Amino acid sequence: MKKMTAVLITLLLSGCSLFITGAYLGKDWPGRDVDALIDHWGEPNEVIVSDGGEKEVIYKLFSDTCTYTFYADSADVITDYDYESTWLGTCKPIG
Repeated sequence: MKKMTAVLITLLLSGCSLFITGAYLGKDWPGRDVDALIDHWGEPNEVIVSDGGEKEVIYKLFSDTCTYTFYADSADVITDYDYESTWLGTCKPIG
């Protein structure tokens, strides 16, 4: 009975995160402006600018266990993103 209760509590605490992927936090940003991303997410941990003006805007989330990198063209429009997790292979929030 205690094991069953523990399983139920774990499922309740994980909530909706069971139904989303690590891509969830980045999927709506391609096509939008980098400034809108920064307004929404706050200051990035790092911004790398290439010689051609393209940018990599990097955020480290969840105690640095998840890194989202947004790629922008020289007009500051986000073209793509990537995520990498160092914990359980997922970048999804818990809860």
